[in-house]
Amino acid sequence: MIKQTIGSLFLLIIIFLLAFNLGVKELGIASNLNALMIVLGGTFCATLLAYPFKKMMMTINFLKKSFSSRKEIDWTIQTIVQLARISKKNDIRLLEQEGLKLPAGLIKTGIELISYRFTRENIEQILHKEALLHCSRYETAHKILCSMARLAPAMGLAGTIVNLIRVYEHISNPQSLMGYMAIALLSTFYGVVLANVCFVPLSNKLREFMDQDLLRMDIIREGIMDIYDQEHPQAIQYKMATLAGVQTISYPQQIRIAVPAQASPSQGIGKG
Repeated sequence: MIKQTIGSLFLLIIIFLLAFNLGVKELGIASNLNALMIVLGGTFCATLLAYPFKKMMMTINFLKKSFSSRKEIDWTIQTIVQLARISKKNDIRLLEQEGLKLPAGLIKTGIELISYRFTRENIEQILHKEALLHCSRYETAHKILCSMARLAPAMGLAGTIVNLIRVYEHISNPQSLMGYMAIALLSTFYGVVLANVCFVPLSNKLREFMDQDLLRMDIIREGIMDIYDQEHPQAIQYKMATLAGVQTISYPQQIRIAVPAQASPSQGIGKG
C-alpha cells in the first residue's frame, strides 16, 4: 500500500507538472487530451491514494456483474429446489457431489457445511458472517464510486485554475491564450460530465445490484436452512418465490440475517 501511495502521488505530481508546462495554442485534440489528463488521470490517482488497487479492481468486477443479463435470483431458486430434492433422498454423499459442481459462493458453502454435518446454529452463524463480508465489500465499492464522483469536479476546477494561471503568463500575446482558455473551460466541463453522467449513475447502478444480491443472499440463507430441516422442495420453492417477489432490503443499515438464540441439536440432517 505504501508503494501504491507513493506511485499515485508521483503520477499526480507529473500530471500537474505537465499541465503547467505543455504548450497548447488552439482548441483541438491536444486541448481535450490535456483536460482529460488532468480530470480523469487526477481522479484515478487521487482515488488510489485512499483505496488499494485490489479494491478498485473489485469495484470494476462488481460493475461488470451489475450489467450482466443473467437472472441470478431465478438461478438461485432453481438450484436450491434441485438440491432440496436431492436432500430428500437422504443421500449425503450425493448432496456433497452436487455441491462440488456449484460455483464458489454462499450456496456451495452452505451445502458443504451440511455435508460436513455442522450443527444448524453453526451453519447459520457462518452464512451470517459470509453475508456480512459481502456487504462490507459492496459498501467499499460504493464508497469508491462516490469518492470519484466528488473528486472529478474538484480536479476539473484544479485544471481550470492551472490554465487560468497560464493565461496570465501569456497575457502579452493574445493569440496564444486560446489553447489555455480552452483547457480551462474543458477541464470544468469534463469534471462535471464525468461526475454526473458517469460516476453518479454507476454508483446508483451498483447500489441497485447490491440490494438485489443482498436479497439473493437472504434467499440462500433461508433455502439452506430449509434443506437442513428437510423441508419439502415444493414448500421451499414457494417460500423462495415469495421472498424474491415481496421482501425488500434496506441497505446498508440492516441485513436481515439473524443468528438464532438457541437451536435444537436434534433437528435436520446435520445431527451428529
